[in-house]
Amino acid sequence: MIPFASYDGHWSVPWPVDLHDRTLPITLSDVDPGWWGAVDPASLWSAFLTDGSKRPLKIQTLRQTHIFCTARLGVQTDYFNAPPSPDDPTVAKDGLAIAGEGALLSVERVAKGTTAWNAVPPVIVKEFNHAEKIAAGHFTNWKHPYTAEQRAAYSIQIEALYRSQEQTRRGSWRVSYVEAVRSFPARPEDNGCGLITYASGWLMERAGHAPRVELQARVTYCDRDGVSFMQPLGRIVLDDEVYWIYQMSSWRDEAYAVSRVRPDEVQPVAVAAGGDCPRSPPRRGPI
Repeated sequence: MIPFASYDGHWSVPWPVDLHDRTLPITLSDVDPGWWGAVDPASLWSAFLTDGSKRPLKIQTLRQTHIFCTARLGVQTDYFNAPPSPDDPTVAKDGLAIAGEGALLSVERVAKGTTAWNAVPPVIVKEFNHAEKIAAGHFTNWKHPYTAEQRAAYSIQIEALYRSQEQTRRGSWRVSYVEAVRSFPARPEDNGCGLITYASGWLMERAGHAPRVELQARVTYCDRDGVSFMQPLGRIVLDDEVYWIYQMSSWRDEAYAVSRVRPDEVQPVAVAAGGDCPRSPPRRGPI
């Protein structure tokens, strides 16, 4: 278990991320109480697994683990699953551990090709084009080979779609996280891996209001270098506020995040680096 966020009316990230030049505790009793935030190891811990099951967790001892090229201090529990492959740069996330009586709610993974899936591209196309224009304009020594008008002629394909229906004092609304791509034909200089625009972000929908779309885009190649993907772990309601909890990971790094979800905005409230590896030398074109 890798602790990364605590809530006591406000979110914080008290557990240390960087172990460099730090004197590490040897046993659980040596851990600075402040590291546990609002709880302690004697609290009731529960594991909410990605298959929808829940089980109690018993805290056993401290343990270091490597995530990508970074050493992280975690906590060994009595939960065991299949050992990770030595070829994997990180550790698979089987679920989320929560201390206390908090209940983890699910985030729906929308199936490809469903009506909900197919309805998203027309809703996000305007913001996708805007985010793509900003991303294409970030480069100083490289110019996108396709104009904005030419790029707009290529379709947008959804690659992942997660959503939940919410009801709080703020009303009723649906929030979705979308990952979408626009692919371009490979040119001779692309070595078979053409340019893409990869965009991801939030879509908020509620009755009587126009959909609110918040996207960020990246221009890269088909290998998706520098692109981060979401793994939703669930959501929790605290003090009538909704929070999504999730991992963001790329080919070389990962982070864990909590975002407050409202009808008109999504705001990160706690973000902890998981681990990373140094970036390889840049290839030609966009980076």
